[in-house]
Amino acid sequence: MQGKVALVTGGDSGIGRAVCYNFSLEGATVAFTYVKGPEDRDAADALMLIKEAKSSDAKDPIAIPTDLRYEENCKEVIDKVINQFGRIDVLVNNAGVQFYAESIEDITADILRKTFETNFFAYFFMAR
Repeated sequence: MQGKVALVTGGDSGIGRAVCYNFSLEGATVAFTYVKGPEDRDAADALMLIKEAKSSDAKDPIAIPTDLRYEENCKEVIDKVINQFGRIDVLVNNAGVQFYAESIEDITADILRKTFETNFFAYFFMAR
């Protein structure tokens, strides 16, 4: 990963944070997305962890607050990373949501829509 630029969606916690951290250890410059508000603290902690792990020739990591359910936001993320670092070598589509329901009858159209917008549409928009 030495010299590569990696973008990880949902990089503020869990698997995404671990991926960012390990990419940083391997020499990559890292950018990640997170949801502003509820994930601010996680994003700040992840940013500090990634910055401490980065190699001397990697650029400082960036955290980008956004809602990936919307195509225009995905485009803005890509543009921001390219403007900051010149390119994207690796994209890890990791952001996702899940909602607990005891039965299928408890899953509303709104919950279903939010799940597909985040867990499927955003992956397509980011890759495109």
